[in-house]
Amino acid sequence: MTQDRDGAHIAEKPNGDHLEEAAEMDHEAGISKEGGEVTPITSAFADWGRAKCIKKFWRLYACGLSVSLAGMYAGYANSVVGSIVANEGFIKQFATVRDPKTGQPALNANHVSLWSSMFFVTAIAIQLIAPHTADRFGRKFNMWGVTFFLTLSIIVAIISKNWIILLVARLIAGCAGGMMGTSVMVYMSEIAMPQFRGALLGSFSLAFSLGQVFLAIGLKILEDTNPMHFRNIFYSEFVFCGLWIMPMLFLPESPAWYASKGKHEEAKKSLRRLVGDVDGYDVEHEYAVMRYEIDQSIALSQSLGGDSDWKALMTPINLKRAIISTLPLTFQNVVGVPLMFGYTTYFFSMANVEDPFLGKIIINAILLVGIILSFYMVDKVGRRTLVLGGGFGMMVICFIVGGLGFMEPTSASGPVLIALCGIWAFLYANSLAPIGWISLVEVSSPKLRAKTTSLAVTVQYITGIIFNYTVPLMLSNQYAGWQQKIGLFFGGVTFVYLIPCVLLYPETKGRTYQELDELFERRIPAWKFAKTKTAHQAGIELRARDH
Repeated sequence: MTQDRDGAHIAEKPNGDHLEEAAEMDHEAGISKEGGEVTPITSAFADWGRAKCIKKFWRLYACGLSVSLAGMYAGYANSVVGSIVANEGFIKQFATVRDPKTGQPALNANHVSLWSSMFFVTAIAIQLIAPHTADRFGRKFNMWGVTFFLTLSIIVAIISKNWIILLVARLIAGCAGGMMGTSVMVYMSEIAMPQFRGALLGSFSLAFSLGQVFLAIGLKILEDTNPMHFRNIFYSEFVFCGLWIMPMLFLPESPAWYASKGKHEEAKKSLRRLVGDVDGYDVEHEYAVMRYEIDQSIALSQSLGGDSDWKALMTPINLKRAIISTLPLTFQNVVGVPLMFGYTTYFFSMANVEDPFLGKIIINAILLVGIILSFYMVDKVGRRTLVLGGGFGMMVICFIVGGLGFMEPTSASGPVLIALCGIWAFLYANSLAPIGWISLVEVSSPKLRAKTTSLAVTVQYITGIIFNYTVPLMLSNQYAGWQQKIGLFFGGVTFVYLIPCVLLYPETKGRTYQELDELFERRIPAWKFAKTKTAHQAGIELRARDH
């Protein structure tokens, strides 16, 4: 063994034709302990810290960050219709009823509900085929699918003249949403090192929030300059489409996908392109580590469900992992995201906030600051603590918002509501916003990741249909007219949802996928994950003693 200039212990590189042979020996045999036992193959950089890994592998980290631009594109494009519903020009174009209190032209609350909820209907339908295309044709195939459907939805929205055509645009956008989890999130999880996986996956939430912030600013500018030209917002979506396409042209296919298909040369070529020229990086050894993890995952899946991935997914352990993986993501709907972000301007206008578009800017700015902080929090504090603590805090805020709905409105009511929603947004940014997407791909088995992600996202989308359809009806004077009192509803369902999170959601920070496989196979309780020693940790300790 030798040591590179940054202090990493690495295997001495064999020369010439022995490279493949050495990697194959690593792959087949692992690293032997004293006494003949075999421990898992570990990366030469397994004991490095996050900051050191990011500095050393800055190109890999940058590639992962570039993938998150899909989040910015989706955050902007998918939030347009739910946010523009308070715009004067938009209301004039699509109004079909009159407000029962004011008598003014208004959007039919049922139409507003359908624009959001039907997005999830097509997303669920696409989820039935998305894991198959991701596994058969590659992660980038689905990434291009996201790009195609999202761009097509923008074009249809631009030419829409009535609510039905706009609904068609939302149905098409749902196709993109249905492919997002099995493409972008899976790709990011497969190229990330364990040390910065949480931060990298969290960057998707940051990019998504950036898209929403840019949208809020754009809507405010539109409102202050020429609110009747609402289609300018639709045109602006192409800017984010262009930003996303640029990294798509550069990024290679996932090396893990190549490895799962036995395309070893293509996989190593992809690794080299992602990592770049890093001193001391032995691609043969690191690829052997990747193959070992994939083969172990395949062996575990086959031992549970034979040759069928879907049969393996339905076994108790893997089904439990699928349920756990969707807990934080589905929690987003339960805790009030459809209200706070999907219908922010609609909510504020129903609650008589003087400038709902300014309120949306404030909320999204706070969200952005919080998500930037979450890059540190998710890997320092941990996933479980943030999910439980953040969920409890947001529940309390929802109850307060709902309680204030019984008080007579005053001049301070609007600012107080915005302040409370701002606190809620900050708590969300440091908990469910990043961890919802992280858990989606982090908890699942590597072999079954695309299918587990598909199943988990489907569950989230089903709740999305329910909440996105009912929230406008609960808010609107045309139906329930709850306005701020809706906070009591979200506070109550959040309390109930916290129970399975406490019992099932584990701590996963800093764990390799191999370690997570072991912990789930050993059936370690969720609250004991953080302190349980794995074979991977034992291997690192052994290597440290040897050197």
